[in-house]
Amino acid sequence: MTVGETAILLLALLLAWQQVFAQSQGTATQSIIRYDSIHHPVAASGGMVVSQNEAASEVGREILRKGGNAVDAAVAMGFALAVTLPRAGNLGGSGFMLVHMAEPGGPDAVAALDFRSVAPAAASSDEFRGDDGEILRDALTFGPRAAGVPGTVAGLEDAWRRFGALSWREVLAPSIELAENGIEISDDLAYALAEALAVMRRYPSSMAAYAREDGLAWAAGETLVQPDLAWSLRQISDHGAEAFYRGAIAEKIAAYMEQAGGLIAAGDLAAYRVSVREAIATDYRGYRVVTMPPSSVGGLALLQMLNVLGHYDMARLPQGSAASLHVLAETMKLANANRREGIGDTDFVKVPIAGMLSASLAREMAARISPDRATPVEEISPEDAFPHESRDTTQVSVVDGEGNAVSLTYTLGYSFGSGLVVPGTGIILDNQMRNFSIRDPDVHANRMEPGKRVVSTMTPTMVFDEDDRLFLVTGTPGGSRIHNVILQLIVNTVDYGMNIAEATHAPRIYQAWREPELGVERGSSADSLRLLEAMGHEIEIQQTMGSTQSIMLSNGLLYGAADPRRPGAAALGID
Repeated sequence: MTVGETAILLLALLLAWQQVFAQSQGTATQSIIRYDSIHHPVAASGGMVVSQNEAASEVGREILRKGGNAVDAAVAMGFALAVTLPRAGNLGGSGFMLVHMAEPGGPDAVAALDFRSVAPAAASSDEFRGDDGEILRDALTFGPRAAGVPGTVAGLEDAWRRFGALSWREVLAPSIELAENGIEISDDLAYALAEALAVMRRYPSSMAAYAREDGLAWAAGETLVQPDLAWSLRQISDHGAEAFYRGAIAEKIAAYMEQAGGLIAAGDLAAYRVSVREAIATDYRGYRVVTMPPSSVGGLALLQMLNVLGHYDMARLPQGSAASLHVLAETMKLANANRREGIGDTDFVKVPIAGMLSASLAREMAARISPDRATPVEEISPEDAFPHESRDTTQVSVVDGEGNAVSLTYTLGYSFGSGLVVPGTGIILDNQMRNFSIRDPDVHANRMEPGKRVVSTMTPTMVFDEDDRLFLVTGTPGGSRIHNVILQLIVNTVDYGMNIAEATHAPRIYQAWREPELGVERGSSADSLRLLEAMGHEIEIQQTMGSTQSIMLSNGLLYGAADPRRPGAAALGID
């Protein structure tokens, strides 16, 4: 072989080796999948359910698989949570629901159902004051006098009657099965039940429902069977909400209230009605944000904060930076002052909704925010909106394959509400009487009056894009933090382009009106916190804030994110 032939052969071998190497490298490169995001939502095309409890999410997913729509799934999950998440899921509480049925109308086609607790006919502020004039906090918080007339059962049935597709019995069947057959007690539920025993020991019926026969707390891994609650759910399955408000359940509630010195009478239950209200909305960066009107104070506060932030180019202030957090904190401070006064049940008082959401008020509020100085809380006072006129709760979010959507937030008030289980029913009553304004009963719009709904910060929310297509369904527990948490979720998705999991996992802040501390979650940037302190913010590391259960719609897919801040939450999809 000549030198030239040898060189040609070596060159051919070299080229062949390079080709094999390139192919192997290409294969290797293709096998390494790179993502832009650290946090990833659950993706599906045929439906998505998200809740604080995996068993309840499983119920919702199965309802969708059986041909139920988003309302069927949400209602079934609401009843299931009364079994699986008793500290917040409930039959003896109340809440709000937004329903969007996929039809022409976009954000204008959102129904707002208000099934908030109301004050019994016998209720008055004097009932909760001692001879010395001091407020009887314990009576407002625990036991038979703490409970308002519950709205949950009426609200869930009303939503199903208006929009449901499956039969009522099909919707109730999963919760009955869970109560009769029992649920495995998780570490989280075991902890919650153990904490609740301090209050429940006051009431034999509560101990019978939620403690072992020896009076000790249940341990994780044991099975909790709830036969009395199963009886109540069967009554509701057989007779509808009528059973709760005029039938066998109502008889047990009224009889026990009379015996125990409670305020709820048979007439209060029979008189309860769901209120269908007009949802409120505002535009934010071209998106339409829709939420609950009063008796939700959280909805008004959320929209007012978004109106203020509209004066800032948040996308140019890096997410999590001191500049971004400063604007958010100052906005929260102003809006939280405004929600404290002048808002009550609109069936009883006039609330300046248009004034509170006006562009002129938002402009004035934005002008009060210093770019580099925290405003001391003593310098903050509520704005008069009339001149502008022209902690345990739980969330369910559902979108079905047709684009129908539900955002449901409901509560018992405190964890396990009043701590009182009505004997023979398994039903925990709420402690919503404490949410009326007792300190200034003669002047406050939220003063206690018979038949009046108590205000709430619960803020179920939907967001529609520039083309009126559903973009986001969300909500959260969290008491006074609720609307502040949802604000940050919207800013994270709209301004910072985060996917719904990223937006959910990002550390949160909270700024109240009267308290000077700026609460921050662990994981916030230490450098940002130092800069905020230099601006005058009083930083305080606090416990986790909220538990958003959210669904984002993008590119023909549904993306669900269950908040990891509460153990056991789950987003489940179907294709």
